[in-house]
Amino acid sequence: CTWWAAQRYFQLHSVVVPWRSQANAEQWTARAYENGWHVFSEPVQGSIIVLQPGIQGASDLGHVGIVERVLDDNTAIVSSMNWGYGEGGISLDLFRPGLGVTFLEQ
Repeated sequence: CTWWAAQRYFQLHSVVVPWRSQANAEQWTARAYENGWHVFSEPVQGSIIVLQPGIQGASDLGHVGIVERVLDDNTAIVSSMNWGYGEGGISLDLFRPGLGVTFLEQ
């Protein structure tokens, strides 16, 4: 999932995620703080969503994806890889803000 999130973020913003190959998904929020990125508790279109382990079905390493759209109820439509469709699959899924969920922007 980290590969997809880094690639899609670059595609949208022409910004390289500097920790893309040195951190599991669960570590992305800490790396964002370390690199001076903005960390939010509410979804923003084009931001990176970080789910901590076990949150909304995330694995033991957490999960990351890209917020493609924010719905009126603040639910995020997220593109991500390796979520529910097997290894290498890209899907669109719904996630909501809450405990263990952060959103990152450069």
